[in-house]
Amino acid sequence: MGERVNRVGITAPSGNVLDIEAVERARALFEGRGWDVTVGESVYSSSMRFGGSSESARTSDFNHMCMKEELVLCARGGYGFSRILPGVDFSVIAQKGTWVAGFSDITFFSLAYLALTGGKSLQAPTASVLGNLECDPYTIETFFNVLGATDYTLDFHTPFHDFETEGKLWGGNLSILCAALGTPYFPRIKGGILFVEDVDEPAYKIERNLNQLIQSGVIENQKAVLLGDFSRVRRSAHDFGYGLDEALSFASMHTSTPFISGLPFGHKMKMATLVVGAQSVLSIRSHKALLTMKGCPAFRERIRL
Repeated sequence: MGERVNRVGITAPSGNVLDIEAVERARALFEGRGWDVTVGESVYSSSMRFGGSSESARTSDFNHMCMKEELVLCARGGYGFSRILPGVDFSVIAQKGTWVAGFSDITFFSLAYLALTGGKSLQAPTASVLGNLECDPYTIETFFNVLGATDYTLDFHTPFHDFETEGKLWGGNLSILCAALGTPYFPRIKGGILFVEDVDEPAYKIERNLNQLIQSGVIENQKAVLLGDFSRVRRSAHDFGYGLDEALSFASMHTSTPFISGLPFGHKMKMATLVVGAQSVLSIRSHKALLTMKGCPAFRERIRL
C-alpha cells in the first residue's frame, strides 16, 4: 500500500490574481510531481485590488488552507497581507507545522510568523511565478529541491571577499521590512543573516529604507546583509548620475555589517527559495558564496494510493 501524497493549497491573501492561467500551470506542475492541489476561492474572486470577495473571505481562505494543507503557496504578492495580519491564526499554524511560501508582500507573513511564534516559512516563488511561461528552470528546480531537503546549500557568485559566518536567516522585501518595523510583527533578531530585495523603487528610496534599518539598529545587530535583486530601479530628473550603486555604497559605509551582493532572489524569473528562520551558514571563498540552510521542509516524494 502506497503512502499518502503531499498536499498543497494555493490561496491569494494579498493582491488579486491577474493571470489565472499561470496559477493553473503551477497547479499542473505540482500535480505532475504527485501532489494533491487545492485552489482557494480567493484565487478566483476579487474585491478591488485584493484577492477574495472580501477581506474576511480572504482571511478565512488563508486560515483554512493553513489548517488543511501541509504547504500553502500564495498565488501572488501585490498589496493586502498587512490588512489581514490581525486575523491570521499564527499559533495554530505553528502548532500544525504548515509551511507557507511566497515573497514580496508575503514578507509580512514571514516576518510576523517568525516574530510571534519563531516559525519557519519560505520566501519563494508564488504560483504566478512558477506558472509563468518565462519562469527560469533554476527557480522551479531550486524550489522543489528545498521542499524535499532537510538541509540545502545555495551557491552564487559575489564580488565580496572571503568571509564566513552563521546565524538565523531572515528578511524579504525591503519596503515591507520597513513597513513592519516598530510593529509586533517585526522579529527582534540578533546575530542573524538578513536578506533584502525590492522592485520598482527609485534608488533614493532604497537608500532611505536601508538607512532606516541601520539607524534603528536592525542592520547593526546582524552578521551580514545579503543583497538580492533590486529590479526596475526608477530614475528621475533629479538624480544627476545618482543611482543604485551610490545608494548601496552610502548605506554600506554607515554600518559595520557587511553588505554582500549576488543573492539570486527578488522580482525576476530566476530566483532562489530561502528558508526564513533557518539556522544558516554563509561561506565565501574566491567570490563563490555557499549559503547552507538547516531545517528545510523535507517533504518526501510520495506516490498516489
